[in-house]
Amino acid sequence: MLTKLVVKPREGCAPMPKPRPEPVPEPVVRPTRKRSLKREALLVRATELFNLKGIGATSIGDVAAELGLTRAALYYYVEDRDALVFQCYLRACEQTAEDLALAAEANDGLSRVLDFVERQAEPSRPAAAVLSETRALPPAQREVVEAAQARNAALLQAMVAGGVADGSIRPCDAEIVAQAILGMLAWAQLSPHWVRSVGGRSFRARTARALTAMLHHGDGAPGRPAPACPVAIESFLPGPINAFDRREAAEMKTTQLIAAASQLFNRHGIEATSLEDVSAALGATKGVVYHYMQDKTDLVIRCYQRAFSLYDAFALAARRHGADGHARAMIGAHLNVQAQVSALSPLMPQPGLDALPEPHRSELTVRARGLRTRFAGFIRQAIADGSGRDCDVLVLSQIGAGAFGWLPKWVAPDDPRPPARFGDEIVALFTFGLSARRS
Repeated sequence: MLTKLVVKPREGCAPMPKPRPEPVPEPVVRPTRKRSLKREALLVRATELFNLKGIGATSIGDVAAELGLTRAALYYYVEDRDALVFQCYLRACEQTAEDLALAAEANDGLSRVLDFVERQAEPSRPAAAVLSETRALPPAQREVVEAAQARNAALLQAMVAGGVADGSIRPCDAEIVAQAILGMLAWAQLSPHWVRSVGGRSFRARTARALTAMLHHGDGAPGRPAPACPVAIESFLPGPINAFDRREAAEMKTTQLIAAASQLFNRHGIEATSLEDVSAALGATKGVVYHYMQDKTDLVIRCYQRAFSLYDAFALAARRHGADGHARAMIGAHLNVQAQVSALSPLMPQPGLDALPEPHRSELTVRARGLRTRFAGFIRQAIADGSGRDCDVLVLSQIGAGAFGWLPKWVAPDDPRPPARFGDEIVALFTFGLSARRS
């Protein structure tokens, strides 16, 4: 039988003290965590400025001032502006990749595409950088961003193609549709400012709902075909001139200069396109550009003025040839699509439009607002005459431009597909949406 052994303290000795529990340390935020949060705040605010003002008009000092920091404090997080732009662009690519991975868990192709769009347009999410000026980055950084951008576009294209294969998405050109979606999502990042939405969040919430609904079942009335475009885009090209008339010859050279610059600005961004690039595209010297333009700002302004004149002409043609509201809206969209994949390539509004000097900024802002009002009127007429579905007119008249404004970013100049092919696909997307049941 075992007995319990009790050890008694010897006489004259104090009992042994009981061990005290170790104190529980208070939770602390590690410096690396604090630095990560501050870096995220920096990227969010820098992204907002780059989207609003463009890379060229945003300095390190501008970002530091917005955050209440000194330039020296900002250099603790980034080496220079190029590094800051690179981090903002990479952050946008990583977020898109994550959204695509999460959306891939949905049941079919249509559900995956819609889930991705809802995640991208989530109104509570901080702004993502619009990847419109990747050519402004140093070559090594540009290669990383453009490779990530291409992977994301390929994944979304595969989702659309998978939906066609599983029967949830109607037959379509998966590449054109995927890029049109990416373009509208990019436009949605810029739209709250352009429509002067207070705070931007309410407009972003409306954007998420309207874009998802349009992609699901389209905005054309059930049972109606996609309207055809009876107008040839070539009819908007300049006519023949008298080569012996010095004034006409000078005007033609100016027109050619502005058209070449517009194509390059649309493809590579304004900041990444130099006057040397423009003169090289024309096979001329930089001095020839300065013979017709005061400087690059003057050239950008002239490009915008030409662009809005063309957009007005497209709207007038749509009104003249469209039998109802939806047909007018779609003819206008078709012409804008064709223009961006043809020699016309009118300059699309880009980040930095507000950085132009007065009075040109106000002039272009008024023209942009008038154009948006005109196309919104077509959509309202479509709802009223029954040719279109009830929808959020303000949102769709704004972000729909992203479907064709994004085209120069990915369509190669030597793409063999005719401009009308792109117009037909995007008009069908607006009219029918993606659902196989809708078509």
